[in-house]
Amino acid sequence: MISDAVLPGGFVLNVYKEIPWTSHDAVSRVRRILGTRQVGHAGSLDPFACGVLVLAVGRATRLVEYLMELPKCYRGTFLFGRRTVSGDCAGKLLEEGEVPRVDQAGLQEIADSFVGHGVQVPPMVSAVKHEGKRLYELARKGVEVERAPRPVYIERFTIHRVELPRVDFELDCGRGTYVRTLIEDLAGRLQALATVESLTRTRVGPLAVWDSVRLISSPGNARAGLLAGAIPMAQAVGHLPMARLSERWVQRVRHGGSPPWKAVTFEHAPRPGQTLRLLGPEGELIATAKLDLLPGPADRPLEQSCFLRLDRVF
Repeated sequence: MISDAVLPGGFVLNVYKEIPWTSHDAVSRVRRILGTRQVGHAGSLDPFACGVLVLAVGRATRLVEYLMELPKCYRGTFLFGRRTVSGDCAGKLLEEGEVPRVDQAGLQEIADSFVGHGVQVPPMVSAVKHEGKRLYELARKGVEVERAPRPVYIERFTIHRVELPRVDFELDCGRGTYVRTLIEDLAGRLQALATVESLTRTRVGPLAVWDSVRLISSPGNARAGLLAGAIPMAQAVGHLPMARLSERWVQRVRHGGSPPWKAVTFEHAPRPGQTLRLLGPEGELIATAKLDLLPGPADRPLEQSCFLRLDRVF
């Protein structure tokens, strides 16, 4: 088992998910290498896709909710003229059609129309739950159910090369974006069919594919090699605003006590509703907390109108 002397409280890993592994295959391999069951992933990748898979180990599994919020970048190729059951080339072919006559400029104009806030209907081969069952479990039984649209955010959708029927693209997007659905929707604007042929997740937040650890070769296939790439919890959630606890309040917070305003030093002026990471004297992650508003007049000073509500304690 992992010793508490190694990155106390847990840590995060940036591993490379291979094709045709499932995300759970990568989790299982890390469990075997490290000798612990306490490993989880923050956002799955389909078997046909590869690239960055963020894993949380030990107490860091409690950070998965925050890690899921990190933006993601993808690079891939889609193929016009085909539609499959899964939206990718690994799925059963459902339909073939004509390849549209479109150039890079015309396709980029359509891609740009997806940038910003929008909605998507989750595909049946997704992990979204319906009445307690994963959609992909129902899809395997040939069952299709109605799915409610979900909000998504596209930061950038760039068409890099068009050599019909293939198109190379890059995508920067927020949580919950289904690339396969996006490609099908883009093709739909041309009354055409399309399916994703290849896909690589190149980045999750600051974690890049060129820094990811391969689990099939040295050093990542051994315990020491994996631990060498461990990311401390405080660093892994570096996108959350930082606040430092006074030393006398560290243990109180670890035992569930919410710190008063005077016990916390903020890196930047906080805003009501923000989730903060509370660090100890050595920069270690002690807890996460949300800045909640107290009832009363709106014109009070921030320290009189808000309190820190503990969310996760480590």
